Amino acid sequence: MSGWASCRPPSSTASPERTTVTPMVICPACGQENPEGFRLCGMCGAALPSAPAPAREERKVVTILFTDLVGSTARAEGLDPEDVRATLSAYYAQLRAELERYGGTVEKFIGDAVMAIFGAPVSHEDDPERAVRAALAIRDSIGEELQIRTAVNTGVALVALGARAVEGEGMVSGDVVNTAARLQSAAPVNGILVGEGTYRATRHAIEYQDAPSVEAKGKSEPVKVWEAVAARSRFGSD
Repeated sequence: MSGWASCRPPSSTASPERTTVTPMVICPACGQENPEGFRLCGMCGAALPSAPAPAREERKVVTILFTDLVGSTARAEGLDPEDVRATLSAYYAQLRAELERYGGTVEKFIGDAVMAIFGAPVSHEDDPERAVRAALAIRDSIGEELQIRTAVNTGVALVALGARAVEGEGMVSGDVVNTAARLQSAAPVNGILVGEGTYRATRHAIEYQDAPSVEAKGKSEPVKVWEAVAARSRFGSD
């Protein structure tokens, strides 16, 4: 049982407008409820647990990269499981290396898909460019036996400052994440689609070609996208 609970006065003694919820601390030794602020149980004198620290969150502009393998289940059919594992292990290791080389953080693996964040917990002024360059590097590094779809999207997200991505805790949430996932599903095989925010922040450094707008689930209008082709210069050069 958690050491914290809430106490709500009976509805018969208070109107809805005046009803309040009072945090109560449950004694781990005897189960007695104690008012917030008590350090020792008023019944048995045992030490009470401290209040959980509130989660720290802030709104930040981040860039989300989603990439997913294409047809991995069909491709694995009939192959030796050890060969499949070796191929995928090498792919994921290369993918993580490229993402981290450009300053990204791998937030989660979702089946064959990978989500990475640029701009949290560490931010750079060129995070959108870093994300697209990472996507290009991943595309260029995969072997002929694998195919992927990738999308990069930039926007405001709610960032959990204390989240530990290495332990599987989610770091960001918001429309920017959902849109990135939708764009990834619509990307061409071995193609990289980017949203408008990413495009505007990187068109000086990345060569793009026009792409059809994406009819994304949950969006009232088609989402404008561009397909990344190549970097205009080496990373870090003018």
